[in-house]
Amino acid sequence: MTSSVRVAGGGLSGLATALLLARAGRSVEVWDRRLGGGGRFHDGWQVIENGTGEEDALDELAALGFAGFEAIPAARAVFLDGLGGRHEVASERPYAYFIRRGAGTGCIDATLRRQALAAGVTLHEGRPAPERVDVVATGPRQADGVAREVVFTSDLPDTIAVLFDPVVTPTGYAYLFCLGGHATFGVAQVRRVAALREGAREAWRRFRAAFGEFAVRDEREGGQFMNFFLPRSLRDADGRWHAGEAAGVQDFLYGLGNRLALRSAGLAADGVLGRFDPERLRRTVLRPMRQTVALRFAYERLGRRGFARFCRAAAAGDFRELLLRVQRPRALGLAAAAAAMAAWRERRGCRHGALCAWCRRSER
Repeated sequence: MTSSVRVAGGGLSGLATALLLARAGRSVEVWDRRLGGGGRFHDGWQVIENGTGEEDALDELAALGFAGFEAIPAARAVFLDGLGGRHEVASERPYAYFIRRGAGTGCIDATLRRQALAAGVTLHEGRPAPERVDVVATGPRQADGVAREVVFTSDLPDTIAVLFDPVVTPTGYAYLFCLGGHATFGVAQVRRVAALREGAREAWRRFRAAFGEFAVRDEREGGQFMNFFLPRSLRDADGRWHAGEAAGVQDFLYGLGNRLALRSAGLAADGVLGRFDPERLRRTVLRPMRQTVALRFAYERLGRRGFARFCRAAAAGDFRELLLRVQRPRALGLAAAAAAMAAWRERRGCRHGALCAWCRRSER
C-alpha cells in the first residue's frame, strides 16, 4: 500500500470511491486518462433505477455518502410496443431518477469531481495511471452491450418514452427522454448490434410519429458500450480493489448500472479502509445482478406480443410495484438465473479478467 491511495479511473465509481476515502481521512490520488472528466458520456440523460428494493435510491445513496447531485424523479412514462400500442405508465412513488452523465454543469460526474477536489483528492488528468494502484475503476473491458445516442436541445415537453419492439431493436430497446428542454435519444442492444444503426433510424421515426415534429438543436451524437460479468470478489490477487464496470458491476436487464456502481464504490472504499463486508457484497450487488441474468434470459425470448402484454401490464397498475415484484431477488428468480447461467456460460475463456466468475458466451 502506498502512502496515498491511488485510484485508476476518474469516472463515476472512481470519483465516488476517492471521495469516500478522502472523507475518511486518507490521502487520495486519482488518474483520469481524459481531460475534463465525464468519461464516455456526453451530458445526456441516464437512469438511477428505483424498482429493485423498497428503499428509495436517493435515500440509499445519501446514506452511502453521495448527495448534492441533480436528480429528477420519474413517476410517469409512455411505452410504445411493436403492434402500434401506446401505453401510459404511472407510479405513486418514483420508479427511477434521471441524472445527466458527463462533464457539463449539472452532471453527476461533474458534481462528484467537485466534491472530491473539495475533500482534498488530487486529480491527475490526461495521464495513464501508474502500474501500482490500490483501486481500479477504469470502466468496461469489453463490449457486452452497445448503445448509440444523440443528445440535443428541444421544445418537446417533458417526455419519458421507451419503444419495446424486438423487430426494431432485437435484444434491446429505444428511448427518448426530454426534461427541461434537454433531450437524449438512444438505442441499446446486447446482441445483433450490426442492426443498431438501422434500428435507430426506425425508432426515431416511431418517436416522431408518436410525439410530432419537435425541434432538434445542438445535437451531439455518440456511442458507448458496457460490460457485464459476475465477479468472484472486488479484490484481485494483487490486492487491488475494483469498482464499477471494472468489477463487472452492471444491471444485465436494461443496463441501468449507476446505482450498483455507487454501491460498489462504497464497498471498495470500505475494503481499502479494512472493513470490507462480503455479505453486503453478496446481498446488495451479486444477488441483484444474478436476478437480472434471469430477467435478461426471459426478455430476449419475448416477441412483439409478449412485449405488448408487458406494456399493458405496466399501464394497468402502479409501475414501480410491478418492477418490485419482478426485479426483487427471490429464490425462484435466482434458480432461474442458475439455469440461464449454465446455458449461457462462456467456456472458451473470457477477456473480463481474473475477477470474472461468470460471463455470457460471446457472439463469434
